Amino acid sequence: MFSVNEVFSDVNQTIQLKVCHVAKDLAQVAVVDLVRLEDKKPICKPTVFQFDDFAQYIKDNKLKRTIEMLPKWINFDDDKLLANGKDNWIKKRDKKLKYISSLLNEETVREYLYGNGVGQQINELLSNCSQWKKSSNYYRQLNRYITYGCVNNALLPFDYQNCGSNYFIPEERGESNVKRGRKTIPSKLPSHKPQPVYSVAPGITQKEIKKIKKIVRAALSSNRKNITSRARLMYRRENECRFIDEKTPYGTNKQLVWNNDNECLSEGQFYYHFQKFLTEEDKIIASKGKVTFDKDYAERSGSTWGLLIGPTDLYEIDATSMDIHIRYPYSDNERLSMGRAVLYVVVDVFSTCIVGIYIGFHGPDWAGAAEALVNAFMDKVSFAARYGLKIGPNDWPCHHLCCSLNSDNGGEYSLGNISSLLKANLGINEWQKTRSFMGVAKAVSERKFGVLNDSFIHYQPGAVYEVRREEQDPSQNAVWDLDTLYCAIISEVIYYNHTAIRKEHHDFKAAKSHVGFSPQAIYDYFLEEEMAGGRPTVSEDEGRIRLACLPEAEASVTDQGVYFNGAYYTSPYAHKVKWYFKAKNFGRFSISVKWSRTSTNTIWYQTPDNEVIALKIKADKSRRYKDQCWEAVLIRQIEEAREVHIAKRKKAEHELQKAHFQQVLLNQNLEQIKHQPENTVKSRQRGIQERKEEQSKVDKANIDKRNKQAISKIESDYSSNSTTKTPETNQVSAEPKKTKKRQSLNSRLQASAKHKQEK
Repeated sequence: MFSVNEVFSDVNQTIQLKVCHVAKDLAQVAVVDLVRLEDKKPICKPTVFQFDDFAQYIKDNKLKRTIEMLPKWINFDDDKLLANGKDNWIKKRDKKLKYISSLLNEETVREYLYGNGVGQQINELLSNCSQWKKSSNYYRQLNRYITYGCVNNALLPFDYQNCGSNYFIPEERGESNVKRGRKTIPSKLPSHKPQPVYSVAPGITQKEIKKIKKIVRAALSSNRKNITSRARLMYRRENECRFIDEKTPYGTNKQLVWNNDNECLSEGQFYYHFQKFLTEEDKIIASKGKVTFDKDYAERSGSTWGLLIGPTDLYEIDATSMDIHIRYPYSDNERLSMGRAVLYVVVDVFSTCIVGIYIGFHGPDWAGAAEALVNAFMDKVSFAARYGLKIGPNDWPCHHLCCSLNSDNGGEYSLGNISSLLKANLGINEWQKTRSFMGVAKAVSERKFGVLNDSFIHYQPGAVYEVRREEQDPSQNAVWDLDTLYCAIISEVIYYNHTAIRKEHHDFKAAKSHVGFSPQAIYDYFLEEEMAGGRPTVSEDEGRIRLACLPEAEASVTDQGVYFNGAYYTSPYAHKVKWYFKAKNFGRFSISVKWSRTSTNTIWYQTPDNEVIALKIKADKSRRYKDQCWEAVLIRQIEEAREVHIAKRKKAEHELQKAHFQQVLLNQNLEQIKHQPENTVKSRQRGIQERKEEQSKVDKANIDKRNKQAISKIESDYSSNSTTKTPETNQVSAEPKKTKKRQSLNSRLQASAKHKQEK
């Protein structure tokens, strides 16, 4: 048994017969040759076979049975055709149906295929129709109707959908490539004649199309605006003009010469082919940039959620400036603003539950990110109590270590900072880092900023949100201080975790168990169901977690100590393992240390035995950096480097002055002995010892002379002070005058020094 639209073809596709009509009662079938249709030949009347004859034909030619899909336009209704802009097709189809509708029925088709034909009916239509004058018009449309399934849409002109696509374009210019398009301009008035077109541009060639394609790439890579006009200018500059040397009275000058009109493409030609190589994606990338296109316009291939097992499998961390000004708490008479703080959020991707936060005025930096991670891993009851908020253990029961982390590509998440988290001390298997400026790659954490802003922050005094020009600046309306804002954010997080609806995160078992739709309910259920309770932490783990979150860097062991960021550190452990001995004899070497941004006093080193050693700053080498934060020390080191540079310049200046002065003295000595004969004797001079002793006596005499002069000056100063008269000394005393005992030299020196001090 045969059915309509079955196709029988051989291996080489040289025979392709399609069944277009079946008459079961007559045991006959009508088939059409598809090879003829593919060769764009007119549709002829289908060939009729008896069932047995056609079956034998299939067997003899070893034909295989397939099913042909009719053109898609056959199944479109008028609404779809209009939506695709095919209203003109509908008009042409309806016009044909108007002339031939009396032939389009089953009885007429069977008579045409298996009976005596429809010649008499077509003659009657010819006599009544003023449009079609030949019977071939009726036969052609009837054959088309039967070939394409006996439906009215078979008369649609869908053969013209690729009209013009096979236009021949030569490789290079010649006489054969004439410009397409109309040759005359239609007249505006009936009495006027059509005028020839103004453009004399030649037909485009394959060579010019390749040049346009090259210009498209160049314009997209070098321009952000007016891509089309800039590309047209670039094409003209490279292909439609030239510079020639023109001799002038002042020398040779470059003169621009345009090509003739018949050698240049028209505007329409260039723009038509330019737009063919310019996609919608190219236009957006050119105007917005590749990063913005990938972030806001590119299609999304999927999400990470489907690859996760359960809660704590993947945490996302991100930071942003809060849209609210925070009040300065140390002023009693003014409402001052401390500015906008940085909010860090850690989110469990599987349940979308917020598991950790941190608010600080520094960064974004690793110190804030590490604090947010510590908060995500630790108990929240004590955390809330720190700000005076009392919550229960079930209000925010998120205190588990995660398996993987996801963050952006910011500088605060450097490999030196995160490598410790990937080690065995916390058991975090992987840290995923997204592309720069690709917030969509961590959309779960990004969306939580919008949740907090839209539900709470944007409605508070001091919020930075749609400020109009005539309104007061938000900094003048700061109300919230940091502690109360912490309490408000914690309550907002708890509210979100317990009330948001995430029904799409249920599986069949969760739905059957009537698990709640909130992120917290999903977190609690799947943590036990899929993650075997996860990896909860206790209060004793905080020190280990904080140490793991400290940033990691390279320090250099020298013979003077462990050198890190311009400061020297030491420890008994370094002497025990003979670090300094090795550095002195075999050269300095590097070690990995942990450091805290808040203090320079200590850095930490983890030994091969997993013992943590504290290295203290050396007072004899780096005491100027002791008890300081690293931000201040690094600034001081910049200033110190500048001061050292200035000191070296001064040293060089003094060295030049010293060398000049010494040269002057040398010249004086040379001047004194220039009249002496040159000494050529090689043996040691005689009388050196005698002259040395003589000079020694002179030196000792000079020393005695200077001592005697200094002592006599002291004695004279003391005598003048002791003989100074007072009013009582003018009175005549009846008592006999006593002889004053002479003081020792040491006593006189002490008295003189005391007198000078009193003055």
